[in-house]
Amino acid sequence: MSLIKQLWIGIIVMLLLAMGGSFAISILSAKHYLEEQLHLKNLDNANSLALSLSQMEKDTVTLELLISAQFDTGHYEYIILTDPQNKTLLARHYDGAKNTPDPQDTPQWFTQLVNFDAAPGIAQVQDGWHQFGTLTVKSQSRYAWQALWSSTTQLFEWFFIAALISGALGTVFLKFISSPLDIVIKQAEAISERRFITSDEPKTKEFQRLVRAMNVLSHSVKIMLEKETKQLEILRRESHLDELTELPNRRHFLNLLESFLKREDSGSSGVIAIARVLNLSELNNQLGRAATDHALLQIAGVLHQFLEYYPGSYAGRLNGSDFMVVISTNPSAEAIGAELAKQLNAQLQSYNLLMLQLPIAACAFTSGAQPKELLHKLDGALAQAELKGNRALITLSNNYHPLAHRNLNEWREAITTALQQNQLQLAEFPVKNALGEIIHHEAPVRLYLDEKWQPAGYFMPWAARLGMMPAIDLDVIKTALNKLKDAVAPIAINISAEALCNAVFREQALKLLSTSLPKTYNLWIEFPESCALRHMAELRNFTIALRNAGCYVGLEHAGIEFTKIRELQDSGFHYLKIDSALIRDIHTNLGNQTFLQGLCKIGHSLGMIMIAEGVSCEAEKEKIIKLGVDALTGPWI
Repeated sequence: MSLIKQLWIGIIVMLLLAMGGSFAISILSAKHYLEEQLHLKNLDNANSLALSLSQMEKDTVTLELLISAQFDTGHYEYIILTDPQNKTLLARHYDGAKNTPDPQDTPQWFTQLVNFDAAPGIAQVQDGWHQFGTLTVKSQSRYAWQALWSSTTQLFEWFFIAALISGALGTVFLKFISSPLDIVIKQAEAISERRFITSDEPKTKEFQRLVRAMNVLSHSVKIMLEKETKQLEILRRESHLDELTELPNRRHFLNLLESFLKREDSGSSGVIAIARVLNLSELNNQLGRAATDHALLQIAGVLHQFLEYYPGSYAGRLNGSDFMVVISTNPSAEAIGAELAKQLNAQLQSYNLLMLQLPIAACAFTSGAQPKELLHKLDGALAQAELKGNRALITLSNNYHPLAHRNLNEWREAITTALQQNQLQLAEFPVKNALGEIIHHEAPVRLYLDEKWQPAGYFMPWAARLGMMPAIDLDVIKTALNKLKDAVAPIAINISAEALCNAVFREQALKLLSTSLPKTYNLWIEFPESCALRHMAELRNFTIALRNAGCYVGLEHAGIEFTKIRELQDSGFHYLKIDSALIRDIHTNLGNQTFLQGLCKIGHSLGMIMIAEGVSCEAEKEKIIKLGVDALTGPWI
């Protein structure tokens, strides 16, 4: 029960007690007062009439006329004249004296509850020096009842108005003094959701102590998370990155490449390029270790800058002399190779490092290619570049690029037609917990293009370039909600970064979800890790709105480049899907095992379900369950 309701109940109880006591005292006092006044009136009237009768002739007609005149001009219950032997000589009674009448506008229950008993007035009537008789006069009580009822109703009305005023003022006052309690409640709710926020301390002493204690708790947990995150970041650098260039090392890069080639949302085609520093040992002897390291850093710097133009791409250092880059969009191998060679030459020239021999090879590939075959093909091209000399460039094009030669207008027309004809569907892949129970189905999007249901990687790069991802993702939400009518398990759908950053999409999506309750409680919505890196403000606000709509919200493909996991504490994510590059051969990779265990520990402390992607064998499954992962998906599952 809320404090406001308790306040109203308290006010009503206190007013009832006060009103009951006041009523009792008021009624008894008024009754006593009115009885005394009636008694005095009876005495005065009796004495006045007795004096008049004493001075008159005592014949019966005269006495009766005078008593009747007195009775008719006043409000009497009775007037009785008796002789000294108590024998009635004359008497006038009110017609209803035996059955006391109900006073006008006075309830009967009130007259029965408040029974007046005013003593009658008694006076002696003289006949000269002898007593003629005794006169008894009693006035009616009906007007006293009316007066008492009127004062009682006025008192009740005042108490009722006072109760309303007191309740209203008490409500306003309570809301004012309890406003710091709202802060504490929000902070407690945030902690229950693993969001460790701090609040300003209120002026109220009791609330001030409570908020201060909550702030200390939140601050302590934040410090703990920051320490864990720093240790995790150190571990990530040690196990995944080259110490000098901070590019992914060979093992991690090859895992990234395999994950990229097998992921459904990866581009349908791309380019992989390799650059090799020839005669590195001789160069090290000639220039010295420091100068050689400086030259390698310049090459790595070019690759870091190069990737900024191609989001979702990767670069790595395979060994001391080999650098490799994977471009996820659909450019030609010739264009990528030429641009990479141009930037490397410009950088080396600016640092007077033209003596470096740096042959380059580039090769186009399509989604689903085998990593070993692709690398073997690239090694052959690099061997040809080495034979040509210093800065030779060899590029190999793939003979088959599905839809690669279409222009943007053709892509726009094809995607628009598919959406208009409702040629969009969702696939289903199970995500299971350690006990083998399905927690939800992953539902990647398919579009019917070129007479075939195509995965997201086939059309997403073009749709993103055309600004059509918000429309596709909105249709994905509609399809998922329709599918949930008959679904036996929750459904997880993907939302792109382009849709997330579109205000119109966010508004339409929330409107659609608000009209689809309670189906939204079985809808899991996930965003790529890049959203948390580059669009955290939009992601945080949209996540809160999605949670309020009843959806589960999470990140997919996480852990590769995400180094700010502590910022997830106020994002409200329910789950985190760990990229398959971290899961690949984890049963033999001690570095990834330690990293994954630390990642799960922090994720669990933030209240998130940790899900592994791309599990491909029983050994991987057993190992990641031991490391703390809650659920799994991938070819083996």
